[in-house]
Amino acid sequence: MSEELATVGFIGLGIMGLPMAGHLARAGYPVTVYNRTPSKSEGALLFGARVARNPRDLASECRYLITMVTDGNAIRGIMEGPEGILSTEKRDLTWIQMSTIDLPSTHEFADAAEKKGWSFLDCPVTGSKKQVEESELILLAGGKPKVLEDCRALLLRLGKTVVHAGDVGAGTALKLCVNLVLAQMTTAMAEAAALATAEGIDPAKVFEVIKQSPALDCGYFRIKEESVLNWNFPPAFSLANMLKDVRFMTAEAGRRGQSLPVTSAVQAVMERSLAEGHGPEDLMSIYLTLCRGRKQ
Repeated sequence: MSEELATVGFIGLGIMGLPMAGHLARAGYPVTVYNRTPSKSEGALLFGARVARNPRDLASECRYLITMVTDGNAIRGIMEGPEGILSTEKRDLTWIQMSTIDLPSTHEFADAAEKKGWSFLDCPVTGSKKQVEESELILLAGGKPKVLEDCRALLLRLGKTVVHAGDVGAGTALKLCVNLVLAQMTTAMAEAAALATAEGIDPAKVFEVIKQSPALDCGYFRIKEESVLNWNFPPAFSLANMLKDVRFMTAEAGRRGQSLPVTSAVQAVMERSLAEGHGPEDLMSIYLTLCRGRKQ
């Protein structure tokens, strides 16, 4: 079987996973999907995917297995037990783990794959809803060069470039570094808009100035402008998921003896916003917390 026609098993059909599976199917890969919430699998039928009864059945028939779920516990839920992926007898399989999780779990899953005789690639992505829909993700890979090269053509159906960060774990570590910048950019923008609001200045003026500044203007601020100005925060990347990643950052820094004082402050704001019920909303919803309900 040629690489282009190798069967891909895709587990996790959320905001990111469903369009990713669709890109692979439209590129000619036979795709089999599984999702813990069965109703979320219905969208995959529209692009011709087969829906597996359980993770074991999916793993038994695929050459490449992609996981794109919430966290390490969700992965353990599809790994373990009589219907988990580890219960299959299949050996010719490469597991591409694309969820953003913590470093200890990444190494745990890589070890489990090695014991099965599988190849493993640690490969989280950067980008959110718009980027995934347009195959503009950046893929951050950790693993053996030979494994990455075997997967490269498949990965480039999902994004515009692949960055090889190093061995297993390096992809996840790099993703946490990148998301650290994103978390602080979000808080900076939200705080600037909140201060403007407190001063009686239309936050639109903040965005207007930023757009005119070569040093400050960037796509991310432009994407978030509408949400801030309209007090409407549909999730492109939810607050709950970003906070999960921020917790991983501070925990990993603690293990390494590295201080992250600003990120720790960001985490405190996000924890507060989560407690106020903004978890399912876009991460820019921390603006509501910072404004304390003060709407222009």
